[in-house]
Amino acid sequence: MRTGLKLFGSVFLWNFGLGVSHIVVPLYASHLGFSLVTIGSLFALPVVLQFVLGLLSGATTDRWGGRLTLVLACAAPLAGALIFSVADSLVMMLAGQMAISVGRGVFWPASQSIAAGLEGERSVQMGRLNASVSMGQITGTAGAGILLALTNFYVVFISFALLNLASLLITLLLPNNHQPHGDQKRGLFSAYGPLLRTPRIYYALLCAFICAQPVSLGQSFLPLLFEANGFSPDQIGPTLSLRAVGATAAALLLARLIGSAHGPALAALGACVLGIGLIATAATADVVSAMVIMTFIGISAGLLLLFYQLLVTELSHGGNRGTALAIAGSGWSVSHLVAPFLVGLVADLTTLEQAFMIWGAGIVILGLLMVPLNRITATSPEGNEG
Repeated sequence: MRTGLKLFGSVFLWNFGLGVSHIVVPLYASHLGFSLVTIGSLFALPVVLQFVLGLLSGATTDRWGGRLTLVLACAAPLAGALIFSVADSLVMMLAGQMAISVGRGVFWPASQSIAAGLEGERSVQMGRLNASVSMGQITGTAGAGILLALTNFYVVFISFALLNLASLLITLLLPNNHQPHGDQKRGLFSAYGPLLRTPRIYYALLCAFICAQPVSLGQSFLPLLFEANGFSPDQIGPTLSLRAVGATAAALLLARLIGSAHGPALAALGACVLGIGLIATAATADVVSAMVIMTFIGISAGLLLLFYQLLVTELSHGGNRGTALAIAGSGWSVSHLVAPFLVGLVADLTTLEQAFMIWGAGIVILGLLMVPLNRITATSPEGNEG
């Protein structure tokens, strides 16, 4: 079996499990009677650990390769799923979410670094990686809602654990093709200094922050918003899964376009559409309309994801690519920390619908700011370092 097929298979199963957690964890927290602020904190607090481990895993991926890091990424959510299956308190829920955050923190730099080293056109290989991510989350989010409607929380959490076990077994079959680089005689974190002095990396981080919004909210308050609007669990799952359907379409059909000179403009447009989509989601109680909106949100997020990944690979080389992907990818951690907490806080002061509208408007503003920021960072003295 080719390395790419093994990688994409493992990534698919890992994200299948992640998609399941996106649905079942917030609904289970609501089932246990937690307030909106508590639910927001449940998702926001473990992200501090995810942020730190994400940066650390970038350095370890550069030094020792992505396979070892990917093994940890599969094992940690496996433990988290088992904890959730017996959780009955906030402490146990936090412990389970911490384990998932460990996996998420180390998964992305490792998987993206391995994919960037595969033979073939880089934009196509990254598109295939993102398609595997999205297809897994499509299946997970759609299947979790249906499975929950037919069974119970315990069965869904055990299914989550089995998916991560399968992903772990495939990951163990990956070859360790890491090639040492000459600069590896330097300190483990020596690549961070030059990259952090590159303004372009912060532009990539902003792109990652915006494209993470549907996931940050999809694993926290979007299920609760749909539930409040009268959606049943077997409607919530398929509706949320259409975000990943849109992301898959963007990854497979628009990979070469986003890698062209039109990439920055498409990314800015995608950010604005994403923000408008969040506003529209809060304003609709119709399932079909919500499905259409989630599809457009997914296409927008998929464009931003592929754009920042290609941008980072242009800024980096084989010896510091994992570190560069970790720095830019920390925008996801910032999103997972900030979005659930602030949306939950605003929702407690107003309503959940108004909180989504306010947050969506903020994302539109960030999308508009991406246009001048692209020009500024592209022409800065260190903007092309790497």
